[in-house]
Amino acid sequence: MSEELDLREPLDGFLHNIQALNEATPHWMLVAARNWKKSLEVHNEFLEENGEVVEENDGLVKYKLHFRHIRKSQRLSRKSDRSQVAFDLLPRTILVSFVSEYDAFLGKLIAELIRFKPEVLNAKEKNISFSDLVDLGSVEAAREELISREVESVLRKSHSDQFDWFEKTFNIPLRKGLDSWGSFIELTERRNLFVHCDGVVSDQYLTICDRHGVKFKERPEVGDVLECDADYLRRAYEILYEISVKLVQVLWRKFQPESLEKAEQSLMEVTYELLVEEKYRIAKRLLDFACEVLKKWHSDGDRRIHVINRALAYKFSGGEDKATKILDSEDWSACGDNFQVCLRVLKDDFEGAREVMLRIGSDGAVQEEYYMEWPVFKNFRESEQFDQAFNEVFGYSPQATREIGSSDGESDGQ
Repeated sequence: MSEELDLREPLDGFLHNIQALNEATPHWMLVAARNWKKSLEVHNEFLEENGEVVEENDGLVKYKLHFRHIRKSQRLSRKSDRSQVAFDLLPRTILVSFVSEYDAFLGKLIAELIRFKPEVLNAKEKNISFSDLVDLGSVEAAREELISREVESVLRKSHSDQFDWFEKTFNIPLRKGLDSWGSFIELTERRNLFVHCDGVVSDQYLTICDRHGVKFKERPEVGDVLECDADYLRRAYEILYEISVKLVQVLWRKFQPESLEKAEQSLMEVTYELLVEEKYRIAKRLLDFACEVLKKWHSDGDRRIHVINRALAYKFSGGEDKATKILDSEDWSACGDNFQVCLRVLKDDFEGAREVMLRIGSDGAVQEEYYMEWPVFKNFRESEQFDQAFNEVFGYSPQATREIGSSDGESDGQ
């Protein structure tokens, strides 16, 4: 057995990859749209230069061409059609890539868990032939071969059956309270239709969706062709992000409770970056999970940081009342100034926050970089009270720091 389980690497790699795809998607779509538009313009210019208009009806123009221009017009038309097809297919391709990255992540996750708990293979009576063992050359290589075979076997299953494998193999419930489960199954099944059936709805797709409680805005019929627009891609990205983080947290805490601090740190880093980037939708889901589902914590201080971050996620996405309710549900009276300054800021008591900030000082629990980056101080940083306190505590104005590397970003606003 490995001395310590660390699931941060497979998770961080997956989140990095799907975030890269998600950020690139608008640019790819823009390029595809421009290419389509340009190809239409080139064809239209050719027709205008070499053809004679014979009919115009509701924006549709028909041209008469000399026979020597017909072939080129046909080629330009086909090129324009291909540009449109590329624009239409691109979202499908991106969705397939999202799910492929998830599958690769799941394979790495399973391998890490089996390395940590190799008796899983013993329980499944896995074996390897003597000739294969000779070819592999060592017991370690044979173990990796068995792990690879088990991973491949699991990844060949449907995505719902993969969760069945986790729950049965490790005796742990994973779907309880997982509100996005139905949406997760639907997007993976939609991906299968895009890969194998050109997006055409089948009986199997509808049966699987019904079995897992998928709720459609408008239920498709057999033979319909499923779409995949920008809004659907955004939801798919968020669902895969959410599922992967929750899966890792539950498994990590189950397998090695003594590594609770590392699991907490991983969750804190993930949610913190979401807040910095103002991705409040995913942040709220994960922080709801942290505060309402996870029961064991390495320290009460870590738990309370998640509570603070949960409140700010709601506050900065329009849920002021929910944020207040979250804060008021806790007893903060025995907490130190590092929490007191956050409470005052989140309740818009900037004068009170200034007084606590002065009390904390320059070498207290809240460091200079936290004041400048932690999203909890987002609105406070724009106040006169913050400028005064920062200058008094650290000896210079925060304005100079704020101007370096500053950038404007768009929030999802939810």
